[in-house]
Amino acid sequence: MSDPTPQTDDTVVLVAVSNRGNRDVLVDWVRDSPGYALVECSPDIGVDGSLPEFDICLVDAPGLRAIEPEVRERRSRQQPFMPCLLVENRADAFDRLPPEIRELVDDVVTPPIDPGRLRFRIDTLSRRRRLDEELRQTEQRYRRLFELAPSPKFLVEDGAIKAMNRAAEGLLGRDREAVRGESLASFVAGEDRETLRHVLEDAPAHVSQSSARSRTVVFETDTGAAICEFSAVLTGEGDERLVLAQDLTERIERERRLDLYRRAMDEASIGITITDPSLPDNPMIYANDRFAEITGYDREEVIGRNCRFLQGADTSDETVARLRRAIDAERPVSVTILNYRKNGDPFHNALDVMPVRNAVGEVTNYLGFQRDVTESVRQQQRLSVLDRVLRHNVRNRMNVVLGYAQQLADNEDPAVRQVADRITDAGEDLVRQSESARRFRNVVDESSQTLEHRDLVAIATDAVEEVLDASPDADVRTEFPDRAVVQADESVSLGIVELIENALEHGAPPVVVRIDAGDDRTTLSVSDQGSGIPPEERNVFETDEERPTEHAGGVGLWLVRWTTERVGGQISYDASAPATVRLRFRTVCETDSDA
Repeated sequence: MSDPTPQTDDTVVLVAVSNRGNRDVLVDWVRDSPGYALVECSPDIGVDGSLPEFDICLVDAPGLRAIEPEVRERRSRQQPFMPCLLVENRADAFDRLPPEIRELVDDVVTPPIDPGRLRFRIDTLSRRRRLDEELRQTEQRYRRLFELAPSPKFLVEDGAIKAMNRAAEGLLGRDREAVRGESLASFVAGEDRETLRHVLEDAPAHVSQSSARSRTVVFETDTGAAICEFSAVLTGEGDERLVLAQDLTERIERERRLDLYRRAMDEASIGITITDPSLPDNPMIYANDRFAEITGYDREEVIGRNCRFLQGADTSDETVARLRRAIDAERPVSVTILNYRKNGDPFHNALDVMPVRNAVGEVTNYLGFQRDVTESVRQQQRLSVLDRVLRHNVRNRMNVVLGYAQQLADNEDPAVRQVADRITDAGEDLVRQSESARRFRNVVDESSQTLEHRDLVAIATDAVEEVLDASPDADVRTEFPDRAVVQADESVSLGIVELIENALEHGAPPVVVRIDAGDDRTTLSVSDQGSGIPPEERNVFETDEERPTEHAGGVGLWLVRWTTERVGGQISYDASAPATVRLRFRTVCETDSDA
């Protein structure tokens, strides 16, 4: 070989001619002709597998025999058309070649060589090679598209499967080689096979026409039944058809679930709304029938409007601001808000709002739940009035009782003074329990408190300061981190105060208040060195059922339990020294907190 394979866009011509005269003429002509790049080799080249790359080769019979093994191997490996132009002095040279050599020849020229005719022959063969290569690349692209298509595809001829892609293997649950030649209808439910036959028979020649002939059938596969929409189109290769399938099983099941969810929402016993914050003013895009019943508005009237149209003159600005802050912070919130019906009547609405996030955590909607709690609020108001009246009467009457007891305490008879002391202790205890009941009323009044993200360290610090203000000599010690944000409300402080006071009254100093912040739970513990809570009063930690007989020790520890459980916390007791009560609260991630 005289030259390596040229790096060029020109047509690369390999000259492998053993006749020296013909070879010299051809080499000079190729070298001097524009658009061609020369690769020259001697007749023995190629035997060792060193044949260079080329687009067309000019050979005589001896030269072709020399390079025949590698040309044949390259044709079978690369597939594209690889033209050979035979240059021989004898007109019958082609016919004298063995058949296995003759099949490699694509054209023949006989000296004397006319340059114009030779160029025409070479250019024609080169164009055929380029077209063949383009066709091969196009076929490869279509094969890749066929194989990598996400939906199942089959090539079917006379109803039998010739080929299918990876998605079709997944649909049938079978390897393509295992089903090649099997009838496609054998994988279709019996009642749908006639539908399949009609679609295959009516297959059009263009995809645009096939869309109107899509049908739905059930494929029965090794992995179960699959509901598929399919169509067919002629490929132009005899009776061959391309069958396009779309597995609808998951979509149909998803639509069924969505329909179930929608019907459940439509028929729910509480009001349900959905808003879209991506639209101006975060309007409602859904409201169920119960919401319409509560508010008096038709569902069509509220779609496209912000929920604030339910507010009125006496709606609390603070409650509205609390809602606004939670929505701006993309946090859930629960409030009881005074709203107004379409006819102007006010009602108390127990409203829960929570953000709905997509797969990447972005808020796409807000879900609202509404309950008309007007009667409950009114009942609570009546109980509040009754509570104040009873406490006022108890306090006044007990002041009279304690006054008489004080007079008895001045009696000279020791027995009388002892009775007076018992009356005084009982009266003062009754007054204390009355005060605890008042404080508890504020705790259980759900309309007055809202769960928020709060710093438990700040809450506990305030509670300790309140106790020390009332009892400056009390030995209360704290072990707090810098910050511990939990889900809580203002009533938690009341429970902590009660717990510390109980330890001071019935335990032994020092009283230690400790906070341990964890990833999921934050624990507040109160310990003392006393003998612990009497066994008869520990039922507050051991039972989930509250009965009047279980409150014999007063409402103090129950108050602690109620304030803790109210915010989703838990209470426990450890009698081993030091005796310890633990309150566990849900930890809130600092980035999500506005505490």
